[in-house]
Amino acid sequence: MQIPSWLLTFCEYLEHTASLMVLIPLGLAFWRWPRLPNPMRLMTGYLVFTELALLLSSLVELYRPQWNYALWHVFTLVQTLFFFRIYYLTLSARTVRRLIKFMAGGFTVFALLDTFYLEGLQQVNSYTHVAQSALLIGLALLYFEQLLNELHITRLEQDPLFLVSSAVVLYFSGTVLLYVFVNKLSAPADYASHQVIYTLNAMVNLVQYLLFALAFWYAGRAQSSRSHS
Repeated sequence: MQIPSWLLTFCEYLEHTASLMVLIPLGLAFWRWPRLPNPMRLMTGYLVFTELALLLSSLVELYRPQWNYALWHVFTLVQTLFFFRIYYLTLSARTVRRLIKFMAGGFTVFALLDTFYLEGLQQVNSYTHVAQSALLIGLALLYFEQLLNELHITRLEQDPLFLVSSAVVLYFSGTVLLYVFVNKLSAPADYASHQVIYTLNAMVNLVQYLLFALAFWYAGRAQSSRSHS
């Protein structure tokens, strides 16, 4: 794929900007920490893990680039387990909670099978990403259904888990096709194709981190207002 050098430079800057954007919700999380409910504290742990993975990825890219795919295979698995736990604490139906436990075990087995047998460690684990997207979007939709049934939240845009779930649906629905075709449409040596894919991912990440930041902002305010009432 032929892409102008200025556009590649812009894409690289956009990717770095998206990586730094995680610091905004993370900073709000630490600021609001005493007033955060347990699911949002888990979100804080997930963001810390994300930032560490980004830093480690930069080092691996410099010194051991052949390990980079393995790092993101691990990230995908741990990321999914974080969200499983968040929704386990958030969704109230016992049947759904039991289902999440089975999903966590089944997904872990499938992710390891994909890493070591189906696709291997030398490319993106696209099968795992598709399964991850389907499962997490499904859990987010279950949370939306729970909100509709309970009807005690009048301003959805100020509900932290509604914002988190909106970010989940946006991110995973927006990137799933990238991961489906990434191994087929771009050769390992095709830097330009990979950069376009990473840039599209970064654009969705910018919106995702903005929604996470709003979630932490309203989570702290909600807890504070309840304690003063």
